[in-house]
Amino acid sequence: MELPSRSTTSVVIESLLASVFLLSALVGNLLIIVIVFKKPRLRSTTTVYIAVLAATDLLNACIPGPLFLASLLSGVKNYSSAICDLGGFFMHFLTLVSMPTMALIAINRYYCILKQQSYLRVFTLRRSICYLACLWAFVAIFTWIPVIGGWAEMAFNPLMACCNWHFFGESAEMVFTAMALILFMINSFTIIAFSYYHVSRCIRQHNNRVSTHHGLSVHEVNLTKTFFVLVLSFVVLWIPPFTAIFLFRVALRETYPRLVGLAVPFMLQANSAINPWIYGVMNPSLRRKLRQLCKVHSGNRVFDISQLNTDEMQMTRTAH
Repeated sequence: MELPSRSTTSVVIESLLASVFLLSALVGNLLIIVIVFKKPRLRSTTTVYIAVLAATDLLNACIPGPLFLASLLSGVKNYSSAICDLGGFFMHFLTLVSMPTMALIAINRYYCILKQQSYLRVFTLRRSICYLACLWAFVAIFTWIPVIGGWAEMAFNPLMACCNWHFFGESAEMVFTAMALILFMINSFTIIAFSYYHVSRCIRQHNNRVSTHHGLSVHEVNLTKTFFVLVLSFVVLWIPPFTAIFLFRVALRETYPRLVGLAVPFMLQANSAINPWIYGVMNPSLRRKLRQLCKVHSGNRVFDISQLNTDEMQMTRTAH
């Protein structure tokens, strides 16, 4: 199946842009994972969320990303139906799982900043891994429901240059799209907005020395800001294409413009490419480890990643 006719300039620009996003996502997220798991024992719940976000972006760069790039380069679907199923599954799965993961992180930050006594009990390392595993399992099952139920199949979409759901009926497409929007977008945004509103208010009070939460560490405040920037970048990149695709799926079906179709895989690749550099720029401990790993020496004072564990150990002592 061939892509719509394109000029040589369009082929070069699209392929080059996809290549830059893919390379940046591969290198950046691989560096983050190496840094996080460099220590023999992982005791901090915070590093679990950093590692999971990086793993999500790395999976995107390893499976849907290369298939998307191959289609842009060749102008045709040059892989089997099984590979199409795999690529389509991961494109939808990684897109849908990102927002509830961000919501779970927002809840984590809410407890860490405002409910420190409960935080150490609710967000243990084992429970954090369990939360994430249950979330991923639920989203994976949800992603395959249209195929298992016989409502759709994974098919190559020339307008998007990748494989995605192709529904057999308009009603099934509208109902399932609405379900996905409510479950993963609206609910997640509501949780994120509520959590970060109260977290930001607490941090402002802490900075103005009017808060009674003396246990707030500089590291946790910086880490919360990092996650907030991640959410903000996701919102900026995803709200326009999500809105457009929802409207076109419900109203215009497969007649949306090609640029709108391309926006979805491109935004997915861009988000995966930007996230690791947000970790590096916003998080002092990861910034230092990135410099050490790349053998870039700097005289600036930053926190070591072991502080991730030290902060939570200090909170444990304070709680008791």
